[in-house]
Amino acid sequence: MSDRWTVQIVPEDGGPTRAFRLGRRGALAAATVLAVAGVALAGGAALLAGEALDSARIDRLEERNRELAADLRGADRRTGELARALDELAAREERFRLLAGLPLIDAEVREVGVGGPGAEAPSAGPERELDRLLRRADLVSASLSEATDSLRVRREVFLARPSIRPVDGEDSWISSGYSSSRHHPILRHSRPHTGIDVSARAGAPVRATAHGTVTFAGREPGYGKMVEIDHGYGYRTRYAHASRLRVEEGQRVRRGEVVAEVGQTGLTTGPNLHYEVLVDGEPVDPRPFLLDDRLFR
Repeated sequence: MSDRWTVQIVPEDGGPTRAFRLGRRGALAAATVLAVAGVALAGGAALLAGEALDSARIDRLEERNRELAADLRGADRRTGELARALDELAAREERFRLLAGLPLIDAEVREVGVGGPGAEAPSAGPERELDRLLRRADLVSASLSEATDSLRVRREVFLARPSIRPVDGEDSWISSGYSSSRHHPILRHSRPHTGIDVSARAGAPVRATAHGTVTFAGREPGYGKMVEIDHGYGYRTRYAHASRLRVEEGQRVRRGEVVAEVGQTGLTTGPNLHYEVLVDGEPVDPRPFLLDDRLFR
């Protein structure tokens, strides 16, 4: 192997070529210097490129951070709005429970429902605050559902409860009351009178005193032409001595609907309505069920 090396440098602009003669050791040293310089240049270029990439990444992260901060402020604002809306809904829920005849939810129960003693405060973070509000919303929703069911049942019971005058008109009056022992004007002996007699002109309309289903419409010994209505919840009513029936068995009727006309059929001395109220199959005094006191004159 040669101990001497010749290095030529040829300019790109066509200038004179230069030649250098190096010994073996000189050539190795020159090659080493060139290699180190190349590595240094490459490393510098990579470092510069890395710095440029890091700068761009930092810019993106800062922009994302600003976006998240804006989102967080928006979430805080919306969480506050939700809390205020729940406050208003909770106030209405309490009034609704009172209307439905339900007791108010105890304060301690409410606290347990939304986190209980020691629950995280809103400052603990929007996620925890949102979780607390969602539990509170679930509690209010369950309470409203319970109140709605209770109110529906109360309404159905109210509609089923006999409560209006069975006969229209200023010329109707109670001619005989409910009694455990009454002298019968026709049979001439004492026996229970399980309803009230409402005297009125013949043909006066007889009205259902509550919603229900007609379970009987026909003749019954002693009652003459009679209508019986099952109102549900243990309530039944009977309308006897009618001259004409206006409903059929199985027919649904509403409170105030005409079911018969006053007459003089059965054991009676004149045109009147014999009206009975039964609770769980037992006859009771109909007077407490009459909301209109004009029948009592």
